[in-house]
Amino acid sequence: MDRRVKITRALLAWPDLPRKRNTNPIPFPELYDGDTDRLPEFIVQTAAYMLVDDKIFDCDEYKVTFLITRLTGPALEWAIRYVERDSPLLSDYRGFLAEMKQVFGWVEDEDF
Repeated sequence: MDRRVKITRALLAWPDLPRKRNTNPIPFPELYDGDTDRLPEFIVQTAAYMLVDDKIFDCDEYKVTFLITRLTGPALEWAIRYVERDSPLLSDYRGFLAEMKQVFGWVEDEDF
């Protein structure tokens, strides 16, 4: 767990780095603070960004860590608890997204 906490803390400083990268034409995802209305947009932004850099984001742990680096405010406070507990969701991208949707109130339409 100590390794994961150190990596996550280091990556949390990442939002302050320059966002333009020549290899990824997708705009760097904006920070997400827990606003339910913005959650679908946040998930699409981060998924698109990671899809283009699929060689970097080649495992669920990297994807979840990247999501956590793009959180702020209440959303970051929520995620920090998972890091502190070394939750298995930190290595389960779909599970982390499902938990995030539930916590921040995104109810998906079952017709899709």
